[in-house]
Amino acid sequence: METYGIQAPRMDWTSANLPEAWRRFKQQAELMFSGPLREKREPEKCSYLLLWIGEKGLDIYNTWSLSEEEAKKLQTYYDKYAAYITPKSNPIYARYRFHEKMQADGETFEHFITELKLLVKDCGYPNSDEMVRDLIVFATNSPRIREKLLSQGAELTLDKAIDIARSHELAQIQLKEMTGSKDAPKIDAVNATKRQNAHRYTKTKDHKLVHRECDRDACPARGKQCMKCKKYNHFAKACKTKNTAPTKPQRRPVHALVQNNEEEHKQSGSKKDSGAEINAIPNNTFNALFKRVPVAPPAQSITAYGGNPLEVRGTCMLECEHDDRSALLEFHIVKAKAPPILGLSASLDLNLIKLVMGVSKEQTKIDNNPKTILKEYADVFQGIGEFAGECTFRVNPHATPVVYPPRRVPIALRARLKEELDRMEDNNIIVKVTEPTEWVNALVVVEKPKSQKLRVCLDPRDLNKAIQRPHYPLPTLEEVTTKLTEARYFSVLDARSGYWAIKLSTESSMLTTFNTPFGRYRFLRLPFGINSAQDEFQRRVNETYEGLKGVAAIVDDILVYGRDKEEHDTNLRAMLQRTRERGLKLNPDKCRVGVQEVSYFGHRLSGEGISPDPQKVKAIQEMQPPQSKPELETILGMVNYLARFTPHLSEVNAPLRQLLKQDCKFIWDAVHDRAFKQIKELITNHPVLTYFDPQMDLTLQVDASKSGLGAVLLQQDKPVAYASKSLNSTEQNYAQIEKELYAVLFGCKRFHEYMYGRKVTVESDHKPLEAILKKPLASAPPRLQRMILQLQKYDIHILHKPGKQIPVADTLSRKSIEYHDDSLSEGMDAQVHTLIANIQVSDNKLKKIIAATAQDTQLTTLNQVTKTGWPDTYKQCPPLIREYWNHRCDISEIDGIMFKGEKIIVPQSLRKDMLDRIHTGHMGMEKCKHRARDLLFWPRMGQQIETMVGQCSICQERRNANTKEPLLSHTIPARPWQVVGTDLFTWNEQNYIIIVDYYSRYFEMERLNSCTASAVITKLKAVFARHGIPERVSDNGPCYSAEEFHRFAVEWDFKHCTTSPRYPQSNGLAEKTVQTAKRILGKARADDKDYYLGLLEYRNTPVDNLKSPAQLLMSRRLRSILPITAARLQPQVTPQHVLWNRRGACQYRQQLYYNRSVKALPPLAAGTHIRFHHEDGSWQPAKIIQLANTHRSYHIQTEEGQMLRRNRRHLLHQRTTNLHHLTVLPQTCRPNQLNNHLASQNKKNLAIPQDLAMQSSLDKYLTYNHKTD
Repeated sequence: METYGIQAPRMDWTSANLPEAWRRFKQQAELMFSGPLREKREPEKCSYLLLWIGEKGLDIYNTWSLSEEEAKKLQTYYDKYAAYITPKSNPIYARYRFHEKMQADGETFEHFITELKLLVKDCGYPNSDEMVRDLIVFATNSPRIREKLLSQGAELTLDKAIDIARSHELAQIQLKEMTGSKDAPKIDAVNATKRQNAHRYTKTKDHKLVHRECDRDACPARGKQCMKCKKYNHFAKACKTKNTAPTKPQRRPVHALVQNNEEEHKQSGSKKDSGAEINAIPNNTFNALFKRVPVAPPAQSITAYGGNPLEVRGTCMLECEHDDRSALLEFHIVKAKAPPILGLSASLDLNLIKLVMGVSKEQTKIDNNPKTILKEYADVFQGIGEFAGECTFRVNPHATPVVYPPRRVPIALRARLKEELDRMEDNNIIVKVTEPTEWVNALVVVEKPKSQKLRVCLDPRDLNKAIQRPHYPLPTLEEVTTKLTEARYFSVLDARSGYWAIKLSTESSMLTTFNTPFGRYRFLRLPFGINSAQDEFQRRVNETYEGLKGVAAIVDDILVYGRDKEEHDTNLRAMLQRTRERGLKLNPDKCRVGVQEVSYFGHRLSGEGISPDPQKVKAIQEMQPPQSKPELETILGMVNYLARFTPHLSEVNAPLRQLLKQDCKFIWDAVHDRAFKQIKELITNHPVLTYFDPQMDLTLQVDASKSGLGAVLLQQDKPVAYASKSLNSTEQNYAQIEKELYAVLFGCKRFHEYMYGRKVTVESDHKPLEAILKKPLASAPPRLQRMILQLQKYDIHILHKPGKQIPVADTLSRKSIEYHDDSLSEGMDAQVHTLIANIQVSDNKLKKIIAATAQDTQLTTLNQVTKTGWPDTYKQCPPLIREYWNHRCDISEIDGIMFKGEKIIVPQSLRKDMLDRIHTGHMGMEKCKHRARDLLFWPRMGQQIETMVGQCSICQERRNANTKEPLLSHTIPARPWQVVGTDLFTWNEQNYIIIVDYYSRYFEMERLNSCTASAVITKLKAVFARHGIPERVSDNGPCYSAEEFHRFAVEWDFKHCTTSPRYPQSNGLAEKTVQTAKRILGKARADDKDYYLGLLEYRNTPVDNLKSPAQLLMSRRLRSILPITAARLQPQVTPQHVLWNRRGACQYRQQLYYNRSVKALPPLAAGTHIRFHHEDGSWQPAKIIQLANTHRSYHIQTEEGQMLRRNRRHLLHQRTTNLHHLTVLPQTCRPNQLNNHLASQNKKNLAIPQDLAMQSSLDKYLTYNHKTD
């Protein structure tokens, strides 16, 4: 039955493993229900299930008694059938079948391990992995695999056993391929053209080719009876018993093979072709018979007779049988209309043909012309390539992972970046990452100079610190040259830096995750910049050509040689064939093929032998004579440095020293020219020039002048090679630090064959280089970014040395020669000009910036110093630009614009305009600074932004309230009723007054007829008459400000303290007591009780883990409606220190919680212009008149002349500094000194006493004693 063109599931009730058969059937049914039948209703799905379940299943279904609702639920059927089938599994029988399983001849290991894992499921073993592992050892058909597994001993695990078996099986397949033909195989029989074979073979009778493909348990013949022999588990067409009656023979072609289309034994009409070098099967035949067989990607191209290429889908492994012979053969799946083809090797293995006699063998003449060979292997010079196997990084387990946020990418580049990311993802170079990863690297985008395409790289420096480099040993030049004694012809081919040809393991791929504006990605191939990349690449290059005659490889330079042209061309062909087979790609632009003299790793190879490469000493030999005394002094400095290695230099340079005398005029004549040439001859030969020793340490000395670069490679202070390069007009405009790092890059690339894979000390007279390589890549100027990225593959340590101690490099840089290497500066200027092209301003504005920069005296001086080099000390720096001293390593000039990293340095004339633009949207102070710092730079820019935002009236009127200040707790009184607080409140349309004792928390509550001062005074007199007159009364409210209340305080001899209006926290205990009183009143009314009883119970209830308020005030309990003994009512004094300690601890906890999110505000002096928080929520202008008599309280005067009192939290300091006054910094003050001064001032202003703390609602509940005024 088919459904929507898809084969319907079917339940195999004859299976020996019914639970497994049911699991597969259910899985297939679920796929149908979630796919083609997803629109069907559930009752209809139940009907489909019964149609697929088979007759046996229907019989079982008919025994059920289902309700109408149960019959409509699919899960009911699943549960019923599972309950029927599960008890049928027999663990004992399952274990018997598991232990009886043996790997059959020709059975692939993958098929074998799959069956073992299926069989062990029903065995019920507690550790099934060990049982499967053991049976792999016992039941494998390969003695070699069994030997390898047994050698592992107790360390053998299931995963390790599977890996060993798979690797061995794969190696056998690869070995078979390698021992076959090297050229592209041809299938002659696919083409109808007949030809004569080089050998004659006898004709054979008709044969039968049998293919084994299906699983034993899933075979349709399983449980079926043969109509021929009456036995089970096979069909009649596959029966091996002899026919009892003669059958009439059929007429067939000589090479035809009959096809029986059965599941286990599939017979396909085929042809054997002794001229075919491989086996082929048409794609339609493969799909019809073997579509479940795994298909591997094609490993080689195939041509038919006549040279016509065939389209190959892939390869597969099929087991073939003939009579008593069987073999596991590789078939190439081709898209052609022809019968399957058995090649020569397969026909011999299956005994289909016999070799009778070799009559003749005509030697085909092969065109070994190098051009023809390169054309034949044109595919080797194209594409990315792919090595076998995966690369896995070893990471230091103690390394700390680093996660970078997405770096800012210019808007103009984003579309192209997304296009490049999509292209890389389509080519399986990268893949999107959605799961969490420990490492997230930063993105580096480089624009290619010609194509304008983007190159996506990692900033790998943090990851490189964690990766343990494998340090693959490189072959030495001596190992290669010993094999060249009779070589006459040479070729040098360059392996393309195709790190993308190396696949990464999943674990290592996760380490290369990087962040982009479009999400996270990770590399599936080895990315550029990883410090172990070239080690991994070199190892695979060496393994690729291992064992080939006349081929050697050092790093990525491959040398092919031969004693004569024929041998050389043969070796070249073999090398290219191996290159094709292993997936390596070559660089066509760097190949020299079939020459009799070639330069290779600093030496010249020819038929006459090996000699030093002239390029090693070209920088000296082509050095021009000096034109002045200073130039001569530079050259003689180098000569004196090298004179210790030969005694003749001092004698030879005597005529030159005469020219340096003060009374001698500089006139260069033949004598001096002859001496100069002798000097160059001496320092470019032994004993001054030494041979490279791979066992000795290496030192690279570099220097950069205004016009050139110089580099010399040293071992034990002796030169190994010299190099220099004159700078073109563009390079001469580089900043000095860029030139100096350019010299390092030039030296590393020029001496790459000596330096790669070794620790090298780089000596330079430019001290900032020591720090620049340690900074984040994103903070470096664009050119430096590109150089630093290219230096990642070298293990170098930069050491500063004064210029006098590196005279050789200094001389080479000043007397440099022409040198061209496109790879040296590739992409550098393109990346820099990309920065200009992607500045999001109009052309007119860009011109204004350039013009203003040219007219700015400070930036003009800065540009000049940047190009000529910064002085060694701060004091030597011109005063006008000293404020840029701390940023000197990051400053560069590009097309008339000064940059700090990738930020534009704004000229002084445009800074006011830029400040206005920054504050266009009236963002807050921090947001404006963040926005500006992302794009622009000038000294003290952040300070000026703060002043600008602080002066903006629109922002100040609408700004948020100040943050909370640290808590100022009240001092605990020395005795009861010493300090009291009062407050008024309204409840149920009645006015009340509360008086609370700060010592005991005891409070009195009285009803007021009015809120006048006289009414309040009357109630206070009554309370004071009962408890005594306190020393201090704190309150807040209009009535307390009346003159009548002031006279009352004087007459009754207590100190009256008021707090800031609109700041109730300053009288916090009274405010909290008001809340308590309201709760007592409200609950009493709700319960229809007397609220005086509520007051009594409150006064008798302990507070803050202390005695009750009544006990603390009166030293006794109050008798209430609760029963109590007379002894409990006796007076008992609470020691004062007990209260102080416990309440002090409570206040300390309160401060600890409150102070978590506070900020101390600096005090304000009289006359300071401020803004105060108005009732409508705005901030209005005012001026400080004086400090009030309490903490943080001020008397202020509004613009209308109104006198107010406000807490410091309601006051905002208004900046009045003129922006124009901030643009000039005293030249005698360093930027860091100024910052330290400002920081110290802020610390003084923000000083917080030790007893300060903050307040929270929890603390208000724990203690009512707090005051923040």
